[in-house]
Amino acid sequence: MDDATVDMSELPGEGLVFEDVTGVFANASQEMDPEKMYFMEGFTLMDAMSAFEIGEPRLDTGYAGENPSEPLNPFTPLLPEEVCWILDRTLATEMEWHSGNMLAHTVFTLTYIYELGVIDEDYRLSDFLTEEDPQRPIELITGVLGPYIQGVLKCVDLTWRELRNNELIHDSEDWQSDQCEVPVLEGVPVSFIIEKLQNAANFAGMSSKIPEVWRQPLRTRILLRKTLLEIYDMDVCKHHGEYQNLLNRARECLEYITSEPDVQVPDDSPARAAFDPYISRRLNTCVPVRIVPVVTGEMNWSILRSFLDGLQEMTLLVVHHHLSIWEVCGKLRIWLNEAPRPAYVRSVTQSSFYNGLLVLDQFSLAWALDQLFSEATGYTWSDIVATVKKAWTQPAPPPILQIERKLYKLVIHGVKSSWFNPPRRRRYLMKAVVEWHEVYDFCVAIADALRFKPDVQDHIASKLPQIISLFRLEAIREIVLAGFQLELYTPEERPHAYYYTSRVVETHIECCDELLPFIAGGSKPFQEMTHQRQVLQAIGSLSNAMFLITAPLVSFDWDQTRPGFYRRYKWAYRPDYDRIRTPPLAHPDLYEFMRLCMDLIHDEESSPQIHIQYAEATLKEVLATKNTGGWADQWMPERLKGLVGVCSQLKEVPTSPEELDSFDVRRRLKWDPATTHPWFPAVLPPI
Repeated sequence: MDDATVDMSELPGEGLVFEDVTGVFANASQEMDPEKMYFMEGFTLMDAMSAFEIGEPRLDTGYAGENPSEPLNPFTPLLPEEVCWILDRTLATEMEWHSGNMLAHTVFTLTYIYELGVIDEDYRLSDFLTEEDPQRPIELITGVLGPYIQGVLKCVDLTWRELRNNELIHDSEDWQSDQCEVPVLEGVPVSFIIEKLQNAANFAGMSSKIPEVWRQPLRTRILLRKTLLEIYDMDVCKHHGEYQNLLNRARECLEYITSEPDVQVPDDSPARAAFDPYISRRLNTCVPVRIVPVVTGEMNWSILRSFLDGLQEMTLLVVHHHLSIWEVCGKLRIWLNEAPRPAYVRSVTQSSFYNGLLVLDQFSLAWALDQLFSEATGYTWSDIVATVKKAWTQPAPPPILQIERKLYKLVIHGVKSSWFNPPRRRRYLMKAVVEWHEVYDFCVAIADALRFKPDVQDHIASKLPQIISLFRLEAIREIVLAGFQLELYTPEERPHAYYYTSRVVETHIECCDELLPFIAGGSKPFQEMTHQRQVLQAIGSLSNAMFLITAPLVSFDWDQTRPGFYRRYKWAYRPDYDRIRTPPLAHPDLYEFMRLCMDLIHDEESSPQIHIQYAEATLKEVLATKNTGGWADQWMPERLKGLVGVCSQLKEVPTSPEELDSFDVRRRLKWDPATTHPWFPAVLPPI
């Protein structure tokens, strides 16, 4: 090879002498064990798994394929309707990003983003334009499209900051933060872009270069973007009235847009070149190309309307200084299977409740603790502490400080958890029940020490353990029922889940019965607890009915059932419980459950229909008396209607033991949180 003369005009390799080295590799491979893995220094198994085939369209993001995207000419003239179509589709991609997709697959597919430097309205255009089409004025690009895109990028920037600063909203789980090193106008003041959007709206509404029929549609879309930007930039706690006005203005723009026919453009329109779904090939990202179907038309406006509804609900909550209202409202979205809302809505709601320093931007943590007990019992935490300290005679002080340190965290995160995504909320509650039990243990110690103090026996302070049990039992119920919503249970696990729910509900009702005599009749806490007790009775009855129906699914194979039980309820058997003296209330018990299932085999009087009828009668009584609770009465009817619907779904369940024996549970019951109630199934007609 050293003597070979290379002629650069010839084909590569021509004139060179090659040696066949196949035998060399064959001989070397004979000494290698085919079952063994060999590594090079600096080349790991992760490197091998991360390798991809060059030219593979699914993985090689730099491969353009047979049909590469056409480059965009940013000064291609556009009709007003084509600009409207681009604005609508841009908003749709933004909503897709809010839904959890990546910027590279949504907003950043708008190719005009990368041409902002040349379509700025102050840029010299004489070198690019040879003639002007009166139907397609260049100002639609420089004076309308340019400011609108700047508004979109600034909305992305403000949203990104809000989500990034909230440690309870998790990247890659709730949202996608990868900006692919694309600038989103981080250093540009919001006021500057708002001014440009207002100028664009004025031009669109009054310019003679735009046909009159398209002036208002263009202007409304620009004003909608301007309003959204102002909403993202405003603190609802500090400017509540102005924030509400912005929401009203956004709804007015939305109503006008939806009242007009949907804007369509032909397939050969130059507006379609504004979006490149394969743009990630040009961006600094390691994520494979993914085509996200963009929802347009009425569906897109419905998504935006739901987005604004979430912000509207937050605006209503901010003026309510009651923790119960925040909790009920947040849980209602879960109970109605409307969770999770977009990550931004959940994040800004959490930030509005507690900003790391103050609750609702004006109250201390001590206020939140007082509110928690006042709304539950009518007595503030300060009143209870004063009574305990007055009656305390032991040499060591009562564990008030230990309780408060735990409760501060539990109260704040407990409210915020209603705006977690459902899986993370369930995981949070699994940890929280242990901390609630630690507080319960401290309260039991206080109650034992004050058991024979006459000044305390008639005071709510003597029932501190029962008060704490209310919150812990509610968390346990949410954990178990969330398993149905998240479709975690196997058919064999469902009977125990319903049985355990009924047991937890029964214990919860007992705590309410012990506390009600200490609460002033007719007060809001009394109304709230009475309402909650009735709802619990309905849930308990429905759970009992479902346990009776699904009991045939129980496997009596101990080797199969026992490991599955402890795996499913590992949160109840954590080592943390071993360090606590007091045994926990309503703990899952496999042995008790299996004995009950054995007794059911010989029970000839079981009737699920009776339990369902009782639940329906209880709920209808609550609706008839209009006792929707003392605090969140504005939201409570929605929850009751959901449970009433469950009673209607289960009307075809067996009414006698004979029908129960012939009922095909696997075929007749359908658990589908997307179409039925998230906790209970629907009964299908017989096949």
